[in-house]
Amino acid sequence: MINNNASGPNSDYFSQGSVIPPREALTFLDLELNITSHRVRRNGHPIHLTPTAFRLLHHLMKDPFRVYSRPELKNAAWPDNVHIGPRTIDVHIGHLRAALNRVGEPGLIRTVRSLGYALFE
Repeated sequence: MINNNASGPNSDYFSQGSVIPPREALTFLDLELNITSHRVRRNGHPIHLTPTAFRLLHHLMKDPFRVYSRPELKNAAWPDNVHIGPRTIDVHIGHLRAALNRVGEPGLIRTVRSLGYALFE
């Protein structure tokens, strides 16, 4: 289930007592990402991410089943003037996977060999 707007029973994300306007929160299955507060929850548990991991996850959640190439992910998570090594994306995706799976849930990020990464069910 993908919900890119905040209407309905889950519209009050993170128990802050206010409804989040549309497009300020993204959900994918049991994963919730609040763009405004930079908070992530999985199955109701808070997930602590670095700013880079948050930007990568945000980009992946915009179109979850789409496969994003490493250059696309680099452009989404780092400024243009920053040079990163060829395996930096892979390392950061590994850290993001570890953070998302800490609550004992199955993995959500899949590697598509020679192409990149995507979210999946």
